[in-house]
Amino acid sequence: MTDTTAPASASSAPKPGDDPFRALGGPLIRDIWYVAMTADELRAGKLYKKKFLGEPIVMGRDGKGEPFALRDLCPHRAVPLSAGQMLDEPDGGKTVECPYHGWRFRPDGGCAHIPSLVEGQPFDLEKIRVRKYALAEQDGLIWIYMPTDPAGEPDSAPPRFENMVLHKGQTEAKVKFVQRAELACHQDHAVIGLLDPAHTPFVHKSPLWRSSKTLKEKEKHYAPSEMGFTMLSHKPVNSYIYNIIGGEIRVEIQFLLPGLRAESIRNEKYGFLGLAAITPIDENLCEIREIMYWDVPILNLVKLIARPFTHAFLEQDARIMKLQGEGLSYNPPLMQIPDADTLMVWYRRLKREWMSAKAEGRAFKNPVKPAVLRWRT
Repeated sequence: MTDTTAPASASSAPKPGDDPFRALGGPLIRDIWYVAMTADELRAGKLYKKKFLGEPIVMGRDGKGEPFALRDLCPHRAVPLSAGQMLDEPDGGKTVECPYHGWRFRPDGGCAHIPSLVEGQPFDLEKIRVRKYALAEQDGLIWIYMPTDPAGEPDSAPPRFENMVLHKGQTEAKVKFVQRAELACHQDHAVIGLLDPAHTPFVHKSPLWRSSKTLKEKEKHYAPSEMGFTMLSHKPVNSYIYNIIGGEIRVEIQFLLPGLRAESIRNEKYGFLGLAAITPIDENLCEIREIMYWDVPILNLVKLIARPFTHAFLEQDARIMKLQGEGLSYNPPLMQIPDADTLMVWYRRLKREWMSAKAEGRAFKNPVKPAVLRWRT
């Protein structure tokens, strides 16, 4: 990526057509891949009741171990299929049995069996289907595609991050650590909180982070990247986390729609990638996963004591989102300032352009321009 010294003001100032910053979130982002869960969370032989973007979904693995997702409603009487059971079929496949009348559905959504039917009754099982969702298993994650049109299919694979940590001989990365929490807020506010560079010393009170009494000015160089923007590679200030890895550390942070923040930390020999993924459950609730990959040997020991810290970190985010929700319930006008709020402005422009491009059937055009941003944190 090309470095830049363009002033931030040109990129962060409101443009014609920019939406006013409102307390109430807009439509959820669709026609895009979301992180549903890690691959290890989706165990064979079990059904998982989920909800994404307000849609009830049941997930599982088929007879070959491949992940599948169906609308979690039996078309007969609307009972959740996730309340039923997974059955082994004579052909080696799997079916999901509804707990009400025993209707069975294959992982492709087709109806395989209705116990109450008798021979000779004119009823075509092939006409009965449950909606199927596209899934992809990649780098230890299960991704789900959430289209606007129920029949919509993805035209590309889920994103691969530029600095994904792969061990020698691997083509797929392995998740080393994951922590999950729920945020009681709209997708927009969850993503804005994820991007916000100024909240850390005030929300995340920890010896691992700089306190609000020792703020320092920072200058970061940004450039547009696929479906988002990137804080260009730089040498970080001192930190306990960076010191654990050691060596000549370089940090790069990539943001992608719909709500993915990938922080790469590398030295001459080892790498670490921390992925924060936000997935809306509905319009007022999101889940966030902190997913980590590394090949740094010492981190295999550190992770044994890291969970209380990551749990506290996410609970601090959840607390501030809950507090913000109290104020947002009055639908007040909100403010934005340079340069700490510029990433929020970029996210909203990216979202608007993504949704416009999909609605108009055209290619996405990244609206972000190279810029240098400065703030104190």
